[in-house]
Amino acid sequence: MTVPVPDVRHSVHAVVTAVPLEPVEPVPVPLPTVALLRRFGADADQLAAFEARTHARVLHRSGSVASARADAVAARLEALTLAAQHDGLVVDLAVPRLVTHTVDETDPHAPRQWVALDVDDVRATGSDVVSHGLATFGLPEIRCADVPLIALAATIAVLTGLTHRLLAEWPDNDPVGAATVTLADVADALGEPAPPRDPAAEGGYGVDVALALVGDELVVTIEGDAVALFT
Repeated sequence: MTVPVPDVRHSVHAVVTAVPLEPVEPVPVPLPTVALLRRFGADADQLAAFEARTHARVLHRSGSVASARADAVAARLEALTLAAQHDGLVVDLAVPRLVTHTVDETDPHAPRQWVALDVDDVRATGSDVVSHGLATFGLPEIRCADVPLIALAATIAVLTGLTHRLLAEWPDNDPVGAATVTLADVADALGEPAPPRDPAAEGGYGVDVALALVGDELVVTIEGDAVALFT
């Protein structure tokens, strides 16, 4: 089964300010809780700043998947610019989390600015790692199930590299099927130099993954040893 390309995708941000922006929203904007923002990386100072800004303006842009990257960047820049003009903060409501980069730092090729990976549904057999934010680009969110604690950090790193590939290749390439996530993919996603290939490395230079569309999610199975890749 291939991933259907939606007719439209959406970018939604909230700009929170201490003073309401004109025109005032006719209905109060429901915002993420402090606990949820903390879960997605906000620190104590950022949370205090958020709580001090009790008014919100929602900025919504929609468009085709073909223009998703340009539209997402334009929406983010609009929100950051408005926030800078009014001593505000920007919340990416797709995750949801506080946007901590500046206008000049906004990078459509940096997946960590657009997609968050979260540990969900902790069980005795392991935890699920799920994404939040791929839908902004018309992609299903990914889920990697039953990840053992010992492999959690390595799995998140592999999935970070995978999200980088998904954003770079969608919608030209359908994500369903087999792929290999390399150390270069992970480095690119983190904005770091690609490590040199070492033929003697036991973990190799990449790990095989399989992606299947299950419901409205892309289920990722890591078929190699993610831990060995980073040792």
